[in-house]
Amino acid sequence: MGLLTPRGQVLFHETFDEGLTRWRLEGIGSPRVVENARGERALRLDSVGSIQGAEGCNFFHVEDFPDNIVLDFDLYVHFSDGLFITFVAVRGLNGEDMFSLPGRSGVFGDYVAKDALLRSYHVSVSRYNDKGEHTGVSNWRRNPGLHLMAQGPDPCRQIRTFYHLTVVKVGPHLQLGVNGVLAHEFVDPQTLPTPLPDSGKIGFRAIGSQIVVDVSNIQVTSLD
Repeated sequence: MGLLTPRGQVLFHETFDEGLTRWRLEGIGSPRVVENARGERALRLDSVGSIQGAEGCNFFHVEDFPDNIVLDFDLYVHFSDGLFITFVAVRGLNGEDMFSLPGRSGVFGDYVAKDALLRSYHVSVSRYNDKGEHTGVSNWRRNPGLHLMAQGPDPCRQIRTFYHLTVVKVGPHLQLGVNGVLAHEFVDPQTLPTPLPDSGKIGFRAIGSQIVVDVSNIQVTSLD
């Protein structure tokens, strides 16, 4: 099938003209708008000195998006001591707005543990440990419970390199594309007792001892 291409309406395009007023930080770090290596305005996330699994820099858009969307953005990772995660379809187990639930400290378990109050999917890239050693793979997981949905080669292993990432969600079918090429995908078998993540928020997590990433050209488009 290949990487799915959006044909519908642009639901959100981030130019950072309004700063970061449409985003919310959970955890640590200092998200800010910077000029990236291409001279573009970009979101910089960092939680330098953090430990994987502990409090990280978690940054979520305040709006909920429908199902059947394509999320596009450019990623530039400065150091190989940490990893970057993209969340899609984040909301409460019973469909609540995630920000209406009790506050979170930014530890990973707040979003993915089996007793977490949120449901979502997430995919990890540039997966280095806190010592700068690559962990070998890129993972798709469903939450709560950190259920492994798919695994493939990490398509974003080069540091200080621009990658264009595409995250597609069509119900239980999710894809990761890099530079216009399908990296890996899966169809959720829907055997878990929790409701299938569908609509919800998008967000990013940067975690690791030297993690600094720039995210630019963020856009959400409907598939049809």
